Amino acid sequence: MRYLEQTLKSIVENPKYIFRLTIQGIMVGIFAGLMVCLYRFLLHGSENILRSYLDIIHGNLMYMILFFIALIIMGLIVDWLTKWEVDSAGSGIPQIYAEVKGHMEANWAKVLFSKIVSGVLTALGGLSLGPEGPSVQIGGMAGKGVSRLFKGSKTEELRLILVGSAVGITAAFNAPLAGVLFVFEEINHGFDKTLVFIALVSAIVSDFISKMIFGQSTALTFPLLNIPLDYYWLLIILGILIGLLGYLYNIGMVKSSDFVNSLKIPSWFKFVFVFLVSGVVALMIPEISDGGHFMLDMLDVAMPSLGVLVLLLVLKYLFSLFSFSSGAPGGIFLPILVLGAYIGAVFGSFFVPMFGLEQDLVYKFIVISMAGFFAATVRSPITGVVLIAEMCGSTESLVAMIIVSLIAYVVPTILGNEPIYESLYDRLLLKKNREFVKKPSKQVLSEYVVPLDCDYINFKIKDIPFPKNAIVVSVIRNGKYIIPTEEFNIKYSDQVHILTDVNDYPFVREEIEKLFGG
Repeated sequence: MRYLEQTLKSIVENPKYIFRLTIQGIMVGIFAGLMVCLYRFLLHGSENILRSYLDIIHGNLMYMILFFIALIIMGLIVDWLTKWEVDSAGSGIPQIYAEVKGHMEANWAKVLFSKIVSGVLTALGGLSLGPEGPSVQIGGMAGKGVSRLFKGSKTEELRLILVGSAVGITAAFNAPLAGVLFVFEEINHGFDKTLVFIALVSAIVSDFISKMIFGQSTALTFPLLNIPLDYYWLLIILGILIGLLGYLYNIGMVKSSDFVNSLKIPSWFKFVFVFLVSGVVALMIPEISDGGHFMLDMLDVAMPSLGVLVLLLVLKYLFSLFSFSSGAPGGIFLPILVLGAYIGAVFGSFFVPMFGLEQDLVYKFIVISMAGFFAATVRSPITGVVLIAEMCGSTESLVAMIIVSLIAYVVPTILGNEPIYESLYDRLLLKKNREFVKKPSKQVLSEYVVPLDCDYINFKIKDIPFPKNAIVVSVIRNGKYIIPTEEFNIKYSDQVHILTDVNDYPFVREEIEKLFGG
């Protein structure tokens, strides 16, 4: 009953509740921001250590032997860590998605430790994995830790996990708006005004911390010229091309992961093998090692030839498949952006000289393609456009990015391809055989916005087939709270608050999202 009372107070005492959540949001911004910045700092240092060691290792047999011994040890440690805390394996974004859907109940402290340590080891080993997916999980688990500190309701815990996830993107990219949008577009799949407010507060706090540590310079410093309007038709070709390549990327990621999971080999052998192969790649083709910061820097320093660009694009894609399919802790967020950049570089290097355009327009196609490839694979076009705009510190490419992103979004969707994180989420539940995690009885308050295409607009609550184990406790209409009766008619844009037991939450959420077209 105590949790039920706390949940209902969130409705009838809204100003006090907002103030409480604001304080929690600030704390999440500080704690999650510091954790993600620590992770980012350690990864940057690990990549520098690896590349410095590669500079002195060539021609020295003893150094090479020590290098591969270290790789074996790192592979064994990562194997132990992912067994000690199984929810720290993989990207981290599907795990957060499963947590807020009610299918998982991770130990936040163990995930933080395991994810940070194992992530540092994969960076030292040179695996083609990015820091952003793990940063989302680290931020989400930090948010869960703050919730446990306050001993709040399950509803508050889920909200703070989402808020922490926004911090993960914010602190990783210095992109607060993209962090907030990513949570709503990719993870929550709904619009909660309270959550928007808290997430913005937390994102601003963490962005300030990140800029204090890493500086205020933008991640991308490419020169961005305007594409002549006569050549905007090139964007249509680019969007279709990126959509097809995004389709191939998602298929490759899923098929390679399924293949590795089907192999009957010990996990320790798998990790050791992946680390050893990564070491060979680092020695022979160091450009494609790690998440991809080095490859982005290459484009900024001097544009490689068209042949080299194509070669690096193909090799980076293959190495990313190999690295991620192992299940090692690490994300695909940055590798997706890097592959998008090289698709744009190849496209620009081919068409710009063909039509006698200014050479620096290649960089415009690079930036546009990063947003487009993100939309094609993740299927979150708004987040991709805003993220790249924040990384560039400019909105000059906004229209071009939107055109390419929309086309790139439509192509794989028409081909029946699922967004990459949804595919990984489905396989996560299947692999762990987790329909839901039985927990002590608590109540969860969730919010759903009635969309324009909902089949139940103007229906009375009693006539809507809500799950039997769910209660409509309030509705927000035009900014006002309403305690509805069963005769209450649901309207477009109503914010409907539904209360359910935590053990029924996964089923209830899925059923209500079907009702409201979510």
